Amino acid sequence: MYTNIAGDVPIIYAGPGGLRHLSDPDITILHLHWDDRLFGRNPDQIAEAETRQNIIAQISTFQARGGQVIWTVHNRAPHKVTNLEGFQVGRKALCNIADTIHVHAPHAKDHLIEVYGTQPDKIHIVPHPSYLGEYEPEEITLNRDLPKADCRSFLFFGMFRGSKGIHKIRETAAKLTKRQAPFHLKMYGKAFASQARLLRLLEANPNVDLRTDRIPDKELAEIFGNAQVFLAPYDTLFTSGSVMLALTFGLPIIGPNIRELRETTPDACHSLFYDPASPRGLIRSMLQLTEMADATLLEIRQACLRFAQERSPDQASQDLRKILAINS
Repeated sequence: MYTNIAGDVPIIYAGPGGLRHLSDPDITILHLHWDDRLFGRNPDQIAEAETRQNIIAQISTFQARGGQVIWTVHNRAPHKVTNLEGFQVGRKALCNIADTIHVHAPHAKDHLIEVYGTQPDKIHIVPHPSYLGEYEPEEITLNRDLPKADCRSFLFFGMFRGSKGIHKIRETAAKLTKRQAPFHLKMYGKAFASQARLLRLLEANPNVDLRTDRIPDKELAEIFGNAQVFLAPYDTLFTSGSVMLALTFGLPIIGPNIRELRETTPDACHSLFYDPASPRGLIRSMLQLTEMADATLLEIRQACLRFAQERSPDQASQDLRKILAINS
């Protein structure tokens, strides 16, 4: 996101405790991410309120001396909820004091307006960038042939959270295996101890390759490059980096036909989406892919790659620069 900014403007990448840099007179822009790391982390409402007041005071003091605050909204709610009310109160405060709010899609803008009463004119849409050039040279990604396989190769990648439809994938894969459908499924991502039974069932399926260790970045290009289709049967969605990563490598997306997914994927994928209320939606879409001709799949693949080019990191950075009104 900072490709077209770094070099003209010194950047400090700060994690927890990073607000301490706001006292530095050379800092003129604060770009906030992941407000769930700031708010809603303490179950004690009084302690949570004290923390929130301190954070808002630091930001307000920074603004009072001319500092600019831009906030990128990544999610609808915390992945791990500790104090939802505290998070929502903190987010409301940020909606009020931020000079500029960056969201990745129109649905996110509408959410902030409808739920938090945010002023529409301070919200700017810059799509989530693709990852072209991040894990391998761009020309390799864009010119890779459709991976050869004796059957359709599906990929799930990311945290094994329940909201990502993990149980739905397990059940669907079992049904496809029982009816001897030609498919192979890689499920790669971090799992949890509470999912032991689910993992055993997945491992018992001969068509499933399960991996629950942390995947090194150097392996991502090979993993995504060897897959043909990406599974995203998410129950809830706001912004998905995993979906954009899949599109970067030209993988069509299978997921529910919801606004959040339609606005962040190319039109060519939408025929693969299913009614989220249909209990057979996922299996029908996967069967559709197993029966799809390579030529048809290749057309969708090319549309995904074009989409990734349109949303390249360089383009996203240019758009962010315009929002910040940074002059070189």
